[in-house]
Amino acid sequence: MPQGHKERLHEAAMLTRAVENVFRKLIRFLVGRISLVRLQEMIRYIYVEEAEKSLRAQRPGRNVPLTRLALLTGLDTRALVQVRKRQEENDKRYPQQFLAELTPESAIVEAWSSRLQPDDGEQGRELNYGNPEAEFEKLVRSTITGRGITTQSIIERLVASKTIAQDRKSRTVKLLVDEFSPYLSDDEHSMVNAALSSMSSLISTVEHNLGAEQADKFFQRQLWTFRLAQADREAFRGAMRALLERYRDETESGIEPWEQAGYSQGMVTAGVGFYYFEEA
Repeated sequence: MPQGHKERLHEAAMLTRAVENVFRKLIRFLVGRISLVRLQEMIRYIYVEEAEKSLRAQRPGRNVPLTRLALLTGLDTRALVQVRKRQEENDKRYPQQFLAELTPESAIVEAWSSRLQPDDGEQGRELNYGNPEAEFEKLVRSTITGRGITTQSIIERLVASKTIAQDRKSRTVKLLVDEFSPYLSDDEHSMVNAALSSMSSLISTVEHNLGAEQADKFFQRQLWTFRLAQADREAFRGAMRALLERYRDETESGIEPWEQAGYSQGMVTAGVGFYYFEEA
């Protein structure tokens, strides 16, 4: 067998193992939360969309032939016609409840905290709710309009994540933080969305770095040891947590001077991530 062919087979085997490792952990995480049928449907749509996007980038201003798309995706042209037809007929291909679980809580908290003034004190952190003209109801409608999410469901999620305090008697909610953090939550949906958001951000960094010049690559590092004794695991976790929390506080202070006073069109989301991992 030619040497070049052996190298390609070796590269294919490495890629297969790496993809399986990532997919296995993601699927383990998704079992019981999304059906295999729904996951397959999503992957088919997304793969076709990304393949079309890639082909358009190669031939700007020209239509993507089905034959080239079929070659890239492995789907026959009949299947691709069906995918395109469903895309044209129904742009909202996922049920409303599915979309509703993409946690709009962070947008609510950002909009709320961004309009607070230094002289508002505690008063600005307290909003009434319970009728269409209530302050919190208006905030929800203006921030996540069109999503079909109820105010009560938003309140429940924000209470679960220790973001607001609810006073049922006075029908008011009070903002307890300046930014939404699902990692404080006891609510599974919030924690799942936070985890998937972290995965997405890391993949975005990898995707950028693959096509960027050396000077333009985003910072991406992992540091680990293969020689951690089982008896030291708890102490090691505590030490690393303290270290990461210190870095988190320093990073928050570093980000703050760059933040604009409020939202506007065309703004970019940017930041860094911190996480600890173990492999058994």
